[in-house]
Amino acid sequence: MPDLSTHVLNGAGGGPSPGVDVEVRDRRGECVGRGRTDQHGRLEQLAVGLPCGVYTVTWNLDGFVARLSATVDLVEERRYHLPVLASGHSAVVYLGV
Repeated sequence: MPDLSTHVLNGAGGGPSPGVDVEVRDRRGECVGRGRTDQHGRLEQLAVGLPCGVYTVTWNLDGFVARLSATVDLVEERRYHLPVLASGHSAVVYLGV
């Protein structure tokens, strides 16, 4: 079953972004995972043991981009790591390793 983790980095300052609230919702809009990034900007067990399927991950950020959401299709039974680079004016999420 797929697992989700994330890492939020400050794209302007180059360091981690601690205290970012993150949640995962399934297609029905039900919350299936949530947490807050630690002092290193990491959230290792955002959602564990999910069935394969489509989920929306939302990061509540500071700055112009106050909220970032990505809809992901988890098709393999593995760990998916979703890093975010965020600054005061932009945010990018990608599939990490």
